[in-house]
Amino acid sequence: MRKLEQQKVAGLNSSRSMLRVVYSFVLMFALQACQGGEMRDLKEFVSSAYKDAKPEIEPLPEIQPYKGFEYAGLEDQDPFSVTNIVTNRGDGTIAVGVNRDENRRREALEGYPLDALKMVGTMTQKDVPWVIVQSSEGTVHRATMGNYMGQNEGKIKTILTEEQKIVLSELVLDTAGRWVTREVELIIDE
Repeated sequence: MRKLEQQKVAGLNSSRSMLRVVYSFVLMFALQACQGGEMRDLKEFVSSAYKDAKPEIEPLPEIQPYKGFEYAGLEDQDPFSVTNIVTNRGDGTIAVGVNRDENRRREALEGYPLDALKMVGTMTQKDVPWVIVQSSEGTVHRATMGNYMGQNEGKIKTILTEEQKIVLSELVLDTAGRWVTREVELIIDE
């Protein structure tokens, strides 16, 4: 029985190998048939289809010659000078970048910050208005228009005796590091 089974298996293997050989020959003939004809019609189409057609290429844009910029303001003032910078102070007025007077003699009221000074009154002497200011140490000083007070070079611009207040113009550094003026009002403390 074993022999019989071995013969059947051997017969199946040989028939399978035979089928493989037959399929290989059929496949080779099919491929050979596709190769025949030399594809004359395709070659004719390719050679004649685009024979007269020429691609249209748009022309290159016209190149304009470079024109250099000539700066004519060499004789003018330096555009980056601090004196040319204009700053908006926020209160509607504009202050131009200014410089401090380093050689000016300092006055007594410039030794105190403005919040350490207290306006205690005003008076008029020979039609000249004066302001009476008390320092944090208790000393009393008098000043008139043009005098300085506070540590930011606050110059007294106006003394309003009826309203009991004075207007100072101070020099302070802005965020760009420039000296600008700002106005400060001091009112009498009651």
